[in-house]
Amino acid sequence: MDNLFFKYMKERTGRRKGKKIDDASLGPVITISREYGCPARKIAAQLAATLNEKNKHLGVQREWRVVSKEIIEESAKELELSPTLVHELSDRKHNSFIEDLALFFSDNYYPGNTKIKNTIAKFIYETAAEGNVIIVGRAAEAITKDIKKSFHAKIVAPLDWRTQEVSKEENLSISEAKRKCIEEDRKRAQFRHFFEGDKPDVEYFNISFNYRDMSDTEIVELLVIISEIRGFV
Repeated sequence: MDNLFFKYMKERTGRRKGKKIDDASLGPVITISREYGCPARKIAAQLAATLNEKNKHLGVQREWRVVSKEIIEESAKELELSPTLVHELSDRKHNSFIEDLALFFSDNYYPGNTKIKNTIAKFIYETAAEGNVIIVGRAAEAITKDIKKSFHAKIVAPLDWRTQEVSKEENLSISEAKRKCIEEDRKRAQFRHFFEGDKPDVEYFNISFNYRDMSDTEIVELLVIISEIRGFV
């Protein structure tokens, strides 16, 4: 993520709170990304519940929360569009000049691709800065990477395994499930590319879990241990 965006958001967050803040006051935040066919929301929910239980025993009142669908919903409010439309437009490639011109002269107002993505990024960053939050998807690993108290995980699995799972879960044929996995992965990669460019995953993720070979409990427990080591709880 460009450091200029990080500096701008840090300054903006400080102005919103009425005081200048330093890097150490931002977070903690955990981001969880996934390939299609792997879970993320339920892992995040279990992780938040476990961290909250630990905080309760420590006498810490502040609770961890999960942010996922709220990313699109809150961005849609700011853009004055429907969440469905924001989701659809944010997954598109950057508009060409001709496409931008067509949108400009259309009967309906559609903000540019960059504005939509930056609105989503602003919500993610400001939410992360508040701390004690687990953010699912939407390139949050890149948007929050410069927050010192952050940790970034990705849940992956082989395509054939994910195809079988999606086929069962969504009642699709194997060929349809495979196409859906590939298409959804492409959309996610496209959105992330806006913030990450061509940099490899290792530049943004601290750890990846192969969901084919790991249980939810194993993944959650490992993330809890990391959270404890890093002083998040």
